[in-house]
Amino acid sequence: MGKVVEVEKDMAKIQQGVLLHGCNTKGVMGMGGALALRSAFPAIFPPYKSYCQIAAKMGRNILGRVIEVQIDDKDLYVLSGLTQVDYGVDGKVYADIAAIEKVVNHAAGFASFLKIPLYMPKIGCGHGGLKWAEVLPIIEKAAKDHKTDIFVCNKPKQFISGSEPYDED
Repeated sequence: MGKVVEVEKDMAKIQQGVLLHGCNTKGVMGMGGALALRSAFPAIFPPYKSYCQIAAKMGRNILGRVIEVQIDDKDLYVLSGLTQVDYGVDGKVYADIAAIEKVVNHAAGFASFLKIPLYMPKIGCGHGGLKWAEVLPIIEKAAKDHKTDIFVCNKPKQFISGSEPYDED
């Protein structure tokens, strides 16, 4: 135990485990994986939004914090890791590497304690703007330190009914 495994899996369809994703501290889940998980598990949005609003009113820095939500009464938890202050699609780097380290370690410890799998995207590397080569060593260290496997979910390849898989390049 304690390794990183890349898998083709849609996180929004996972039924058991800990799902970690990165969010901004503005209380907006409007793009990418955050929006997909918000759509699949609407219960994750109100506590996240409220947490961000309260922190903003109090002038608190919440970067690196995690909002945990259990889905129904299942062994399924969605962890919204606050990995970036702002957001955009302009090619800038928004994700904070230190915040990613905090949220990944939190999630790995949580999953290890519960003895259930941890799933996550290439956190901070989509709209967050970081390079996977920068983030992967942090994920590997967390897996080793917490003696838990971390499954990094890549978007499943698309299939055309009755034909071979294709790439969208």
